[in-house]
Amino acid sequence: MSSSLEPDARPAPLRTGAVVADLTGRGAIAVTGPDSAALIHGLVTNEVKGLHPGSGASAALLTPKGKMRAYLAVLRLSQEELLLDCEPALAAPLMAILSGYVPFSQSTLEDRTASTGVLHLEGPTASDVLTAAGIAEPAPEPFSHRVTGDGDAALRVVRVSRAGEPGFDLLTRPDSLPPLLELLVRHGAVLVKPAVLEAGRIEAGLPRWGAELDETVLPNEAWLERTAISYTKGCYLGQETVARLKTYGHVNRHLVALLLPIGGPASAGDTVRAGGETVGRVTSAADSLLRGHRVALAFVRREHETPGTTLTVDSPSGPAEGVVAAIPLDR
Repeated sequence: MSSSLEPDARPAPLRTGAVVADLTGRGAIAVTGPDSAALIHGLVTNEVKGLHPGSGASAALLTPKGKMRAYLAVLRLSQEELLLDCEPALAAPLMAILSGYVPFSQSTLEDRTASTGVLHLEGPTASDVLTAAGIAEPAPEPFSHRVTGDGDAALRVVRVSRAGEPGFDLLTRPDSLPPLLELLVRHGAVLVKPAVLEAGRIEAGLPRWGAELDETVLPNEAWLERTAISYTKGCYLGQETVARLKTYGHVNRHLVALLLPIGGPASAGDTVRAGGETVGRVTSAADSLLRGHRVALAFVRREHETPGTTLTVDSPSGPAEGVVAAIPLDR
């Protein structure tokens, strides 16, 4: 993004004020047509047909055996148009997957990633920044959204937390981002690099595609049944596995947070053990001044997931002991 503004080098007020980061490049895929909602409803884990314009939901797209293929947000723009938001690395694969189903429905796909600029505003005072900037916020439910302006000046504001605080994605044309960014900064937001949001995400214990979530993961292993799975909707890909886990069984591992000494060596890929037995692996890690610990997110076997359990993370520079905490982490 072309702007004279530079990210602030001072500690970011993510937990005390409001920060804004440029997340342009997030996947933005439009599904349009009279069958658009029915098409996506039949593929993903959450309710889609029941969404009304201005609402949205998180969802997973699964293999027939219940493993994840994608994690996304579904925004209903109108009765015949949906917008799918996903991590940048998922845009092309998701387009390819959906392209295999579109010929059997009255719907079309359009990859709008390159034509969509994205700013993310987050923090306890994010709503105040929007109000001061004259931008109306959407309804209080997660993934609610509303549009202000029209044509080239249209701005869609989506309620979504990416680091555990109240937050909003602001979607507009890429060439409209510089004046929008300057407006938000003028009214109290601090411009930061996306890495600040990533560290905040880990600090809050929130999973992300490409870190905790990939093709090896069952959604229940990352606790996605809390927010991204409907157990009352009709059939979808992988539903039998998800339903069987709920009714008869359990997953063998779960995502937890490990609280380690701050400045410790834990990082993605490190093994986690209990005594001499390997029981998991680290997926993300970041130092947290808020918690006074290094927070490592890790999948561990369920017999070791009880909060308060002490486990050891083995890194190339040596072992470090951490205490298990449930996710998401309290502020």
